[in-house]
Amino acid sequence: MPENVTRSMREHVREQGWDGNVAFIADERSWTFSQVFEGAARVAGGYLAAGLERGDRVLLALPDGIEMVWCVLGAWQAGLVAVPVNVQMSEEDLARDVRTAEPALAVADPETASRLDDSGLVPTTGADKLVAAAPETAFCDDGDAPALALFTSGTAGAPKLCFFRHRSFAEMDGPRPAGVPGTVGFSVSRMCFLGGLGSSLFAALGAGQASVLSRRWPTPAVVIDLMRRHGVTVLYSAPSFLARLLLEPGHAEVLGKLRQATCAGEVLTARLREKLVPILGDRLINAYGATEIGGIAAGRPVDYDVPSAIGHVWGGHPVRIIGADGQELPSGERGELHIRAPFVTRGVAKGSLGPDQRTDTWYRTGDLASIDENGVIHVHGRLDDVEVIGGQNVVPGEVERLLESHPRVLEAAVSAVRRPAGDTSLRAYVVATGDGDESLAGALIELAKTHLSWYKVPHDLIWLDALPRNGNGKVLRRKLREEGGQFA
Repeated sequence: MPENVTRSMREHVREQGWDGNVAFIADERSWTFSQVFEGAARVAGGYLAAGLERGDRVLLALPDGIEMVWCVLGAWQAGLVAVPVNVQMSEEDLARDVRTAEPALAVADPETASRLDDSGLVPTTGADKLVAAAPETAFCDDGDAPALALFTSGTAGAPKLCFFRHRSFAEMDGPRPAGVPGTVGFSVSRMCFLGGLGSSLFAALGAGQASVLSRRWPTPAVVIDLMRRHGVTVLYSAPSFLARLLLEPGHAEVLGKLRQATCAGEVLTARLREKLVPILGDRLINAYGATEIGGIAAGRPVDYDVPSAIGHVWGGHPVRIIGADGQELPSGERGELHIRAPFVTRGVAKGSLGPDQRTDTWYRTGDLASIDENGVIHVHGRLDDVEVIGGQNVVPGEVERLLESHPRVLEAAVSAVRRPAGDTSLRAYVVATGDGDESLAGALIELAKTHLSWYKVPHDLIWLDALPRNGNGKVLRRKLREEGGQFA
């Protein structure tokens, strides 16, 4: 079990003989594994010179780049808790995360540093100042000490802070990285998320791939340019980003060169699955997990006939489906998915309250799911997304998948809206090709009436340029509900 993640990774790299290999490609230059650990040692020295003490939290408000890598690894080496945050947040959300994390220091790029300085919430420095320090040679060894804290997605409310201990990383399950020495990987998910951290940092230091990092926000055009220039062969992305990537000129070229594309973070819709499988075949992996425990299951969509199928659970952990009465349900029945996990990191409202972790316990995913006779996990939606219309439960995903089957619909979401008369019905939020019009609205309502029970049919539609999502690609349904308001 690792007593210090940075030291364990450094030793692993040396055992593999990778020291001179390229580990990261960033800012039009490459960085070897040796240079990565040298930079981390200097940053660790910078933290200690700044007066930080073991267990202090360091907020990393940095874009993906070599500085983020150094600052994470340096924090672990010095016995500090790295707290990466999304630099694309609004000033209000950034201040909220600072207040939640309660950091002793923030490391930020110049633009974000100015926002933090104005807030007066936390002392701020730049990565360039830390990396100019004398390198630290010691490693703080304590496998039970917290090493990382990540914010939950905040889809159901205010984000919470989930802590991971040094030894947690050896206990987390997930697919083995497709990257090996000689392959080049890119993650659309940023390193402030568990998926991005795993597919960029851990895939490089654990599997030997060269990870491409981008300071620029990864729009489809930016990603295609990066993939083309650096010969990316392993891609990690949310399904919604892949849907937009398919609309970008040049997508066929870069997708054709991939050895694996992993999508995670949200539901892979039936329509997108139908588009991706012919292009990627068995190179497409659909992964499912949670910040609190890591990976849960994965599979190849090409192997299954229905879009709800994810795959088998990782690690052979026990799984079960629990009904509303608390009883376990038989194969094929829908209920909440529970998994017996080696550890569960429970989110806390303040950094000083963590880490709050449970070992060898059942984790309630909050997902409406089923397990078929072959042990394949099927995910149908979020339980907290279930809407009640006319006394009947409606799973939004069923309605959304039907609306997205229309050739002009790029993506759709539905939520319940209380009407002036006091009744409740569904409203659909639709992103369409071209401008939404009455003709398309009528066609979508008629499509729903043809295939769905009356209480699942949207009463009206709102056209959007894009669905509100967090930085990891998940639809923020609470935002839709706030925007939906009353029927006019």
